[in-house]
Amino acid sequence: QEGPRIKFLGRGKKKGEEGYGQGEVSIAAGDDVLLDEEAMVQRLLATIEAPDYRPPPLPAVAMELMELSRRPEVDFADVVKLLEQDTMIAGRILKLVQSAAFSGAQKITSLNDALVRLGIKTLRDLVMEIAMNVKVFKSTDYAETMDCLRKHATATAHLAKTVARYTPMEGEFAFMAGLLHDVGIAGTLLALSEREGPRKAPPGLIAIWPALDRVHGRAAQVMSEHWKLPAEIQLVVGAHHQVMVQGHAHPLAAVVCLADDLAHELGVGVTPKEDAKRVSLSELELDCVRSHTTVDRTGAKTLEHARTALQLSDKQMEAVRADAVKVLATLG
Repeated sequence: QEGPRIKFLGRGKKKGEEGYGQGEVSIAAGDDVLLDEEAMVQRLLATIEAPDYRPPPLPAVAMELMELSRRPEVDFADVVKLLEQDTMIAGRILKLVQSAAFSGAQKITSLNDALVRLGIKTLRDLVMEIAMNVKVFKSTDYAETMDCLRKHATATAHLAKTVARYTPMEGEFAFMAGLLHDVGIAGTLLALSEREGPRKAPPGLIAIWPALDRVHGRAAQVMSEHWKLPAEIQLVVGAHHQVMVQGHAHPLAAVVCLADDLAHELGVGVTPKEDAKRVSLSELELDCVRSHTTVDRTGAKTLEHARTALQLSDKQMEAVRADAVKVLATLG
């Protein structure tokens, strides 16, 4: 038997349209939208921290290349041989390195050319980006959100490298930390879809969005632990919104924090923009998701801590922002 229904006002028309705020929509009292946020936080944490939880497996090539990149000396022939084991990844690498973001005076036509031009660490980062796009930022239930996450992750990764260039830090893991900083959102959504099974729809975005924001740092940390990523990455993805780790500002967390904020500021955030076309979200869902304007955003004080930790002046931040605009233009 259907339970009681509750009426909500103001969801019938888009903002700016005549009559907006005068409509009604009925929502069942048991619907996900009415779940307590704290209860949802506990549900999401229980899902991601369950003993049997496993994140989507990454391609073997990505994991082996990670190990090779840590060695002080590596034979390029071994790297090329490894990449050739996965034709999909090899093909996507060649496509990526020919884009405006990596193009140079001479065209890259082989994996060896790519390795010579970019070096093993940059190539490692590109392989991880491909792995994330293929294995993690994919979901039938949350397709539109995953597409936003994919674009946001790629933008933040490139902007993290941009920010790092203005700091004294080496920045070896800047790209990867930026790429993975919100992987907890994707991983939690995938885990919810899997646990609900094919017969029951997973929770809607209206119900989980604020709670998801609260747990995504922890979820990213859990996933990176399962993947056995470098300890620094595990630490940073869990602290990119707080920067302070054990009483001190972590430089890489500060870099990712600023890069994440720049990506949002320049229009590549995780929530749909007002003029974005979204086909899988209802008008009600779009309105509710957009109303959570603080999702995946860092507070002003933390951003200031990040700038101070990296010793970035106002003038330097202006230069970073100008470079960020150029970087995003090359990414399309």
